Order: sequence, then structure tokens, then C-alpha cells
Amino acid sequence: MLKKILTIFTLFFASIQLIGQTDYVLKCDFNDDDPEWISRNDDDLFTEIKSGVYTIQHKNTENTWYQYRECFLNPDKDFEIIMAVKQTNGKSNKGFGFIFGRKDVDNLFVFDIASTGYFTIFKKVEGKKENIVDWVKIKNVKPMMQENTLSMKRVSGMWNFYVNDSLVHSMVSQKTYGFYYGFYVSSAITLEVDRFYIKQKVKPINLVDKYESFGERVHLGSMVNTTKTEKSPVISADEKTLYFTRKDFWDETSKEAKDDIWYAELNEKDSTWGLAKNAGSPWNTKEHNSLVSISTDHHTAMLSNKYDSTGAVVGKGISISYKTSRGWSIPKAMKIKNYYNHSEYAEQCLSPDGSVLLVACQRDDSYGSKDIHVCFLQKDSSWSEPQNIGNVVNSFASEVGPFLAADGITLYFSSAGHPGYGSNDIFVTRRLDDTWKNWSEPKNLGPKVNTAKWDAYYTVPASGKNAYIISSTKGMKEDIYKIRQAEDAKPVPLVLVKGIVFNSETKQQMPAEVSYSELGSTKILGRASADPVTGMFQFSLPKGKKYSFHASEKGFISVHYNYDAAELNSYKEETIDLYLTPIKKGVSIVMNNLFFTANKYDILPESYPELDKLYLMLLENPSVKIEIGGHTSINTSGEKFNQELSTNRAAAVKKYLVTKGISDKRITSKGYSYSKPIYKTNEEAIQAKNRRVEFTIIDK
Repeated sequence: MLKKILTIFTLFFASIQLIGQTDYVLKCDFNDDDPEWISRNDDDLFTEIKSGVYTIQHKNTENTWYQYRECFLNPDKDFEIIMAVKQTNGKSNKGFGFIFGRKDVDNLFVFDIASTGYFTIFKKVEGKKENIVDWVKIKNVKPMMQENTLSMKRVSGMWNFYVNDSLVHSMVSQKTYGFYYGFYVSSAITLEVDRFYIKQKVKPINLVDKYESFGERVHLGSMVNTTKTEKSPVISADEKTLYFTRKDFWDETSKEAKDDIWYAELNEKDSTWGLAKNAGSPWNTKEHNSLVSISTDHHTAMLSNKYDSTGAVVGKGISISYKTSRGWSIPKAMKIKNYYNHSEYAEQCLSPDGSVLLVACQRDDSYGSKDIHVCFLQKDSSWSEPQNIGNVVNSFASEVGPFLAADGITLYFSSAGHPGYGSNDIFVTRRLDDTWKNWSEPKNLGPKVNTAKWDAYYTVPASGKNAYIISSTKGMKEDIYKIRQAEDAKPVPLVLVKGIVFNSETKQQMPAEVSYSELGSTKILGRASADPVTGMFQFSLPKGKKYSFHASEKGFISVHYNYDAAELNSYKEETIDLYLTPIKKGVSIVMNNLFFTANKYDILPESYPELDKLYLMLLENPSVKIEIGGHTSINTSGEKFNQELSTNRAAAVKKYLVTKGISDKRITSKGYSYSKPIYKTNEEAIQAKNRRVEFTIIDK
């Protein structure tokens, strides 16, 4: 029995110690003016902060009154709320106390006492009041003009309520509704609040390394910002186009103010922004409109709202629009399996290759309110059911405004659920594998980015050099700013490949699909569309791999190129134009990604994707006949050796294609030794380009 008593005492003492070792999440001693607590004087209410006391005089006998402020307390971990208050006027049988876990006026909890010596605990759920504890008489409530201390301690999954340090009720903790905490007054009485504390053990802020090297915020100026509110910036991968939403734009058609999508283009000569333009239809309609994501190739845009086939907005949702030869297509609603959202709000972003969708929304599996979820593109162009990306990123609070960088790995988001400087802060995390559910510990971007206020909507170009954010000076509306990023906050180094697809015969720009994969693999890692008018394309290749990419279009022979980004140390931009050759007699194409064992004719496995593309071309064009030609560099190994090597390499390619099912009557092979060099310079690096296999169309 004694052992049991000692055990209980030890557990109780440990719980008290736990509460004692806390940080202040909120500490109000009312020694100075606090703008979060209103000062007011009207027919219903008088409030003021003076001499360390917050006076609340509620004058209305008919209504209750709540005052609250946002406080991001983790309701699933131990905490303590303390309020020291005395009633100085009014009826002594009227209740007063504190509210906690409030979402809105219809969803909250109240701990309430009356100076006559009673207490109660109740909650409101969807506007309906439910008593947890009916009014109960207790001895330890002090009368009017004497201070009472009300407190609530969550310890090991239990809510414990105290009046003047005496436990009056204990219960299993419940799920709270929101993050607002404050005061409750039931009738026409006057209170003096001496202190209001909320305590909870808080982890140190996990800052990015060298966070102090962030630059200062730079206002984008009057070409972008106006007297209206500019918000939700989205920067293009090449940092040449900035999209954003402008609030309260006057629409002549609907004759009302609404939100519209705008964009500004960079003047490359002096790096200033040109005058912002309204994006117009089909993106903007008579409803509120916003762009949430733009693809790396700048040819796919994701928009808020659900559009129908006529271009009209028909409800909440997400739609996608594609760039065509006639401009942007009418946005088409995206189909997401079993999509629902318990929150009024949602934000989304698209992966650089367009195959993965991240959505911040509130679902049954959310850890708090809105969590970031992942969806995957399906073969029928629909999207898989949203899956929670896990509690390393997602917290007890809302995660807001996800932005996935051009590397497809680095994710920026806003949250109040990770240690920060006040309300929502901006964090960075990195994807650790292809499940999209394993992420690095989020890091706070530091005090040059984050403030005590609500910080969100952070967008970064492929270089990661700068970021674009919204901010507001005191009492002013939100504008868009640029800030130079610290090195450790930047995306993984990558190569931004850009270029133009040409018809090799006419030298005219042409549309095509450009896809890329890891060298030696058939798995497509991403796609980009060449502009249907200009032929321009753009995509990003993160460091760590050797890549193969090619452009393809029906009726043309695909062209292939490879790029080594395995040892990439910093951001680079490469301009690589691609030439597609019409399928016609006499055309010869070098197979760039075909590799053999040195001085032998054994085909290396990383060549198979290149050979398979030739196989598909022959399969899709059954009348085409080709010659496989083997060529060597100009070297000193002798004509016989080079002739045999080139002949055998050409024959090995033919054998591969015949084994796959192409008739041997459609393929001839021949070795040319070094009789047909492309380059005659003796440098080894140049001569290496003469070692090649090419195919020539001999009959169409």
C-alpha cells in the first residue's frame, strides 16, 4: 500500500515538475499597451490597459461577451492556462472566466466562475451549448473585490481545472476546435484582469544554417504593387515572369470588385519589372480568380476554382490550363479521387514535371487542421486520392501555401505548428525519397524572412537566388517583395536547360515534347512541352545523376542528348537547341546515347533506352528501311582493327533490333572504319565524336 502511495506521489510530482519546466506561449501582465487586446468605449463595452491591469466593463445585460487572441498551443501536449481576475462591479451571480480552444463563436470551451462561489465548464459545438460541468458550489471562490486565480493544466492526457490552486474538476482531454484563447463575460459586470498566461514547453527554433545571410526585403515598386492588395506571388522557373493575385480589382463586366490574376515581365536589360498586366480570359472570370502554380516549361498553369467547358467558374476546386498556339486553353477541372476538404481554404502546387500535386487541405487524416497532402497523376489524367505526407512536415496547426522548387525536392511552406517567431512562419524541408512521405526536419528561414505576424506564400525561381514574398508595413495593405536567399535555404543545385526545337531541314521552330530520364533508364523523370509557336522549351535537371533527354514529334526522328549533372556544385543554365529530322529517304542520324565497351562491340546497358527509341520508330513506321553504319575515330590501331570494330558494332545494333522483333530485311549494317570522319582535328576530345553509330533511312 505504501509503495502504491509513493508511486502515485511520484507521478503527481513529476507532472507538476513537467508543468513547471515550461515556456510562455503567451504572457500578459498588462504593464504596457497591447494592441492584441482592444481598447474600447461605447454603449456596450469599456476596456483599457492601465497600471498593470486590464479593465473590462461589460455594459450589456442581454448578451455574453468574448475577447480572444490567436495562440498556437499544441493541444496534444501538456500546457497550462492561468488567469488572475477579480470582479469589481455588477451582479455577483453572473459568470466570468476564460475561453480556450476556440475556432469561432459557435465552437469553443469556457471555464467560468461566479463571485457567489460557483463554477461551471461548458463548450459550444456548432452553436449548441453543452455543459461539461453544471454550476457547482465550491468553497474556494473569493467574493467580489478579491482576486481569483483560474487555471487549467493538461497533464498526461487529462484536463485539470483549478480555482485558487484547488482542483475542482478533472477529465480526459478533448479535441479542441481552434487556436483562440481569451476572456468570457456573461453579463453586465466589471472585471480587472491582472495576468493571463499560457505555458507550454517549446522546442528551440530550428533555423537554417547561416540564416543571417538572407538579404533585406526589397519592395518591387509601383510597376507591380499598387494601392490595392497584391498577394499569392508565383515566380516562373527562369525568374522572368511573376504572377500574382490583385485584390479588389474593379471588373467592368460584373460591376463589382473581385480578385484577378495579374503578371509582370522582367526587363532583362536593367532587371526591373515591367508594368503588370491583367491576365484576362480565360483565366479571369467574373468570380474571384487566382493562379497557384506554373510549370517549369511555362506551358501548364494551375488555377483555383472549378471551371466548366464554357470557361465559367462553377464552384471550389482546382483547374488546369495549357498553353496552345492560340493562347491559354480554357481551364479544365482536375479530377481527384475522393477529394474533400473540411477547411474553407486550400492551397496547391504542381511538381516541376507535372506528375505530382501537393494540396494543403483539412481531411480526416489531418494531424491538426490543414495538412499538406500528395496526389499522383494517373494514366487517365485524373489524380490519386490525397495522402498525408506525414507528421515531420505536418503539425497540430495549419500548413499553408506549399511551394515545390524546380528541383522537385525542396519544399517551402508556412506553418504555426513548428517553433517560430509568432504566428505562421515560413519553413523549408527536403524530400528524402520517391514515396513523398519522408522529409527532412523543417527549418525556419529566420528573422529576416519571418516576423511576429502571419508569414506565408513564398515562391522561388530555379536558381534559388531570390525569393518573392508578401509583406505589409504597419497598418498598410500587402505588397510583393523580393529577398536574397541564404545558401542553405536554396533548392538543390540544378541545371535549367532551355532551348528551341527546330526542324533540321527547314530550320523553322516547331512544337514537340521533350522528355528526360536517367541515362540508361527507360523511366521518364519529366516532360516539357516546346512552345507550339516559338518552339522554346525549358526543364530542370537536379544534381546527382547523368541524364538523357530527347525531343519527339510524330513524323520526325527523335533527337537525343545527354547531360552529366552528377557532380554539379552550383546552379547552371544551359542553352541546348534540338533538331528534329523529318522521316525521309537519305536522312542520317547519330545515336548519341549508344555506348560500347572500349575497343569492343559489347553494347553497354545504358544504351538500351536509345536503342529502344529507334525500335519504336521502326515499329511505328513499318515501311521504313534503314542502314546501321559504324564509324571509328582516326587512330593508330590500323585499318583492319578499325574496320572490324565498326562492322561488328553496326552488326550488334542490328542484332538488338532484330531480337526485339524488327524484320532483318528492313535493316542492313555496314562498318566504315574512319573513312567518314565528322571532324579531322587530332585532339582526342574532338576525335571521340567520330566514334559513333548512325542510322540512315534508305527507303520510306
